[in-house]
Amino acid sequence: MWILQPQPRSNGSYGADKEVGVIKFLLVKGIKVDEEFKLISAGILLALAALIDLRSQIIPNPLIMAGVSVGILLQLILAGTDGFIAGMYGLLVGLAILLPSYLMGFTGAGDAKLMGAVGTFLGPLGVLQAGLASILVGGVIGLLFAASAMINRNTLSPWSRYGLMLKTLVVTGRPIYIAPQEGEVMGKKFPFAVSIALGTTGWMIWQWPLVQ
Repeated sequence: MWILQPQPRSNGSYGADKEVGVIKFLLVKGIKVDEEFKLISAGILLALAALIDLRSQIIPNPLIMAGVSVGILLQLILAGTDGFIAGMYGLLVGLAILLPSYLMGFTGAGDAKLMGAVGTFLGPLGVLQAGLASILVGGVIGLLFAASAMINRNTLSPWSRYGLMLKTLVVTGRPIYIAPQEGEVMGKKFPFAVSIALGTTGWMIWQWPLVQ
């Protein structure tokens, strides 16, 4: 009776397996480099937008259009059709995140468009997380602004306005928004692009080890 015994791999088989392993390593490494490049590109866009918004309190449309174009192009080059679709979905999600605050007057149209441009680099899930982080940073900065009214007696405090809004909500069950009075600290325009830059950069730093 013949018993079939497992045969050791030949040198040729070992060499083929080694080549496959090298190819897999290079593909994974290439994907990581692609992700790093997209994060760095998004960071450059955020830095430019924040600096311009701080100086002129406006985010120019040419910068937004350039960011969207570069983001979509990078997605298309690095990931093909799937990347293009991810970039477009990221654009829509980014716009949607800050659309309510824009309609209520808390942020400007440029802020929503900047978040959409960032979404072309990060994709829908990434921009959703980065957008929530940016809103959190903006909320903290807003609280610091409101708290500064307690120190600076030359500015009107927003707390009475907030109390009236809360009382109306409790009594009627319907939320209302009361615009800040002239001279109130919360009536001063804050460049929200800074919040977007800080929040998104924080998210990217958190994500960075995942693409190493």
